[in-house]
Amino acid sequence: MKKPLRLLTGTFSTFTLSIFALIPFAFCVSAQEEPASDMADPMAVYTGGEIIAGNKGLGATFQFGVNHGDWGVLGKLEGKNNFENYRARFFTPNKKTGTGLFVDAGHDFSNDDLTSNYASIGVMQAFKLSDKFKLYSAITYGQMWEENNKFEDTQIISSINYLKYDFADQFYLLLAPQYTYGLDGENTRDFSAEMQLGYKVDSDNIIIFSGDTDNNTWITFRTRF
Repeated sequence: MKKPLRLLTGTFSTFTLSIFALIPFAFCVSAQEEPASDMADPMAVYTGGEIIAGNKGLGATFQFGVNHGDWGVLGKLEGKNNFENYRARFFTPNKKTGTGLFVDAGHDFSNDDLTSNYASIGVMQAFKLSDKFKLYSAITYGQMWEENNKFEDTQIISSINYLKYDFADQFYLLLAPQYTYGLDGENTRDFSAEMQLGYKVDSDNIIIFSGDTDNNTWITFRTRF
């Protein structure tokens, strides 16, 4: 009669010890869970999408993001101007250093009899200026061309900056000037800028009002899946 009792006692002890052994591990896993990234940051890595409506029509984006340790990987597809303007991006930022490498390509046939394309590779660096101001600076090298040879193939260098100001808990302003310089081919000296006013509905949804120097205005609903 004592053997079953010893067996039951031994089983209970092993089970109890296993539970207590797993408790610290459970707390460790919970502690390692990182807070959701700020979707308003240009270097944020997450899976989600956007719906866009503006003076040139409708658009949408989809992106897939994966984080592993200090590194993130992001792929993004975008269609604008009633889906006559397409853009694809691949981005690998490092959270520890604030540095990111990316590939950017676009295809635009929204202008009559003109189909323009570009492809570039670049690096971006994040700078925390203060608790409310952040600067993201990028430089890219690539090429632009027209499918019907209506302008010369041109190697380009672009400088892009994103200055973000979190002026309230749920509101932010973002200014994004860009300058593109042609190294050969067409005499390209192009400056443009975009401004955004964003309202963070919650950590997974943002409403953005945007405008640029080309007299475009649009509203974007951004969400995390």
